[in-house]
Amino acid sequence: MPQLIRTFGRIVARHGVVLVAWYLGGEALHELLVQLAGFVGGHTTLGGLLLLPLAVAARLASYVAMYLSVRPALPHIAAPEHSGPREFGAAILPAILPFFAFYAAWGMLTADQIEFMNIAARIALEEVALDATQLGDRGGLITAGVLPITVLVVALAARFAFSRFSGRLPTWTLILATYAEVLWTFMLFTLVGQWWGDALDWATTTAGAQWFDGIGDWFAANIAVVAVVWEAGTWAFGILIAAVIVPAAWLLVAGVIYGTTFESAVPRMLRTATESRGSAAILARTLTRRFEDLWAAMAVIWRSGPVLFGGYALAYCLWALAEQVGTRGVLQAIGGHDTDFWAAYLPLILVGVAAIAEPLRVAIVATAYDSVIARPGSGLEPREPGGHVLSELDGEADDAAILIGDVEPERP
Repeated sequence: MPQLIRTFGRIVARHGVVLVAWYLGGEALHELLVQLAGFVGGHTTLGGLLLLPLAVAARLASYVAMYLSVRPALPHIAAPEHSGPREFGAAILPAILPFFAFYAAWGMLTADQIEFMNIAARIALEEVALDATQLGDRGGLITAGVLPITVLVVALAARFAFSRFSGRLPTWTLILATYAEVLWTFMLFTLVGQWWGDALDWATTTAGAQWFDGIGDWFAANIAVVAVVWEAGTWAFGILIAAVIVPAAWLLVAGVIYGTTFESAVPRMLRTATESRGSAAILARTLTRRFEDLWAAMAVIWRSGPVLFGGYALAYCLWALAEQVGTRGVLQAIGGHDTDFWAAYLPLILVGVAAIAEPLRVAIVATAYDSVIARPGSGLEPREPGGHVLSELDGEADDAAILIGDVEPERP
């Protein structure tokens, strides 16, 4: 426990100001890119759709930078061989998938899309004098149709091309490869979210769903015990998400950013990648490595043990409670104002509170990750962030990425 407190205090004391700066920079860039995407989407939906993922990437980049900036204060995580932009680029690629999943699950992706579509629709309607029949390819309306699917396929093909020809491409193409990864991941979660929403809407209109709702209402009205049990189960599920799943998700993101190796491999995944040849092998390795990073990060959570993870979850819940109490206290101190005041200043007030809360969350998560690495018998070791991902993009040799049997015959 004293070691955990010292690590947490060292992070806050040495890197607190830097964490605040990274967070505010990411939020400012995120809002700027959403506004820019909405403006462009008012003239062409495709152009806005290509820019909107960068807004999510801005937040991702700020969190990756925050976790990397506190790395020197973590005693059990060695410094990487490559620092600066190379370290950052190698860490951000494997973090895209879990961060986007968390971002979409918490509704932040939908919020960005709604803001984007509101801005784009307002600009487009002004351009056509409120004649919706003249909108054409503008207005920022994102539907699960041909356009997002086409963008997804093209982005995934581009990502595959960067992996296939990485040895012949200059290092700066890492930026384009990262953008392709962000774009296809963004479109994937956008389409999945829309399809899932449509499926739920359809399910709620079926006769079976209406009959089930009627049965539930009858039990609630006539058998109080069933209603109490149901409400208690709903409350317990919410507590489980807030107290366990959310802290575990953030620890997962930190584990992917820092990188972890462990003795338990994923035999089926490795065998599938090994059996693939040529272009199929590169695509298989590209996708498999993402899940290997996730598997390694989940091992961090599993091998932390109930005592350590329980203490971390308790600290996270106390942080969440303090954030809510602090936000409410700030709003009460400001007092009552009209709607225009809150529309103009509420976002800034919330960002100001978050500028203090988010660095503390990063410090808590990073401290927990470092303590898991230090736990005896965990079988976990930190590696350079991104590890083989770096070599995949800049063409350097990487023995860990070479699979048995992945040899093509020499040609003239």
